[in-house]
Amino acid sequence: MSLRERLERLDRSPASSPGADSRLPDLRQRLDRLLGAGTVLTGAQLEQRGPARARRPVEALVDGRRVEAASGPAFLCETLVPPDHRHGRLPVAELVALPRGAIRLFPSELAGVERAEELAFLDTETTGLAGGAGTVAFLIGVARWSPDGLRITQLFLEDLDGEAALLEVFAEALRGVRCLVTYNGGPYDVPLLENRHILNRKAWPAPEARHLDLLPPARTLWRPRHTDCRLTTLEQGVLGHVRADDIPGAEIPAVYADYLRRGAGSRLAAVFDHNRQDLLSLAGLLWASARAAEGHPEKTGAGVGLLHARRGRREEAEQALEACLREELPRDARARALRELSLSHKAAGRWKRALELWLELRTLCPAGDPFAYEEAAKVLEHRLSDPAGALAVVDDALARGPWAPRDREAFEHRRRRLCRKLRPEVPDEPGSRPPPRSASSATSR
Repeated sequence: MSLRERLERLDRSPASSPGADSRLPDLRQRLDRLLGAGTVLTGAQLEQRGPARARRPVEALVDGRRVEAASGPAFLCETLVPPDHRHGRLPVAELVALPRGAIRLFPSELAGVERAEELAFLDTETTGLAGGAGTVAFLIGVARWSPDGLRITQLFLEDLDGEAALLEVFAEALRGVRCLVTYNGGPYDVPLLENRHILNRKAWPAPEARHLDLLPPARTLWRPRHTDCRLTTLEQGVLGHVRADDIPGAEIPAVYADYLRRGAGSRLAAVFDHNRQDLLSLAGLLWASARAAEGHPEKTGAGVGLLHARRGRREEAEQALEACLREELPRDARARALRELSLSHKAAGRWKRALELWLELRTLCPAGDPFAYEEAAKVLEHRLSDPAGALAVVDDALARGPWAPRDREAFEHRRRRLCRKLRPEVPDEPGSRPPPRSASSATSR
């Protein structure tokens, strides 16, 4: 029995009580309208309502063209950035040469890359950040070096059913690429595009290409001197480029949704410009990281050393970290450099140099961090055979605090053991013995 028949049967039945629900007729009328009981408009009546507004095409605002792919047409916009253009401090002409400093910083990602033309900078604009099968990359930007300058190719999804054609043109844009460079593309851009290829039954066009996501190394290089590591933040602080009339990234999905409903709006051109700016800044950050590694660090020596250390290149890490410690550094950056360099010297058995670093690090560590005190006390006691110096470090730790109960108990246990090693007249409680010889003087022995 259909829903309409059930309603008619209910309407014919007597009310179960004098207080039957008086809302039933209104509910029935509303359901009739939903089920199609209303008037069907004829063609003449539709004409009287006026013609539907034509969707404004994307080429009305963006200078581009449609190219034919096997699955249909795709809209393509190409922009050539000439070599004499400067994006902040980035001279585009320098992108023609493969940055050797970047190869030293990222040897695994750039392995096999011999020419700048084999790099591709990739950035996408999507329908949202949730991910999953419902998220689509409606604008894919690819920047590659050419003999005439940096060529930016932008592929735009005019209709959702044209994604297969867009991906086919994207494959052509990646021909010959050996490394994809992105910003936060590891968890987002590349997996999203790989999923879209799978859903369209397309093979990933660059299976042999490596991937360099610049966001993690950028955090290491520049976070201590900037409030955050968003691309727009670093392009101002590192590259010296300030955008004018840029559209916020959070508003971009709504612009595309409006385009699908009504056609190209005035803000769609701003989305294309936003994507181009991202690609230029991405190329600029690779250039800036290379300059830092080549000995032109804009106070990024600590970050360069940390990057080398995390990739197991101890000699390069020590050189960069020792050099940066001779400069003025923010407190956090200096503490990170001291910690990493001390561990490198410890691994090499250079105990006295490691001790010097730990003794300085004591004054920079955040409250409650026992690392520098523990390491200094251990090397003094066990490697330099100086229990008195170790005791001085432990007493200094107990005097500073505050410590978690477990850490305080560990320091007190170490102190009792050191006291037993020394002369019996040495008191067993901190503060009840004569002022100990400073740990710094102990290292001169």
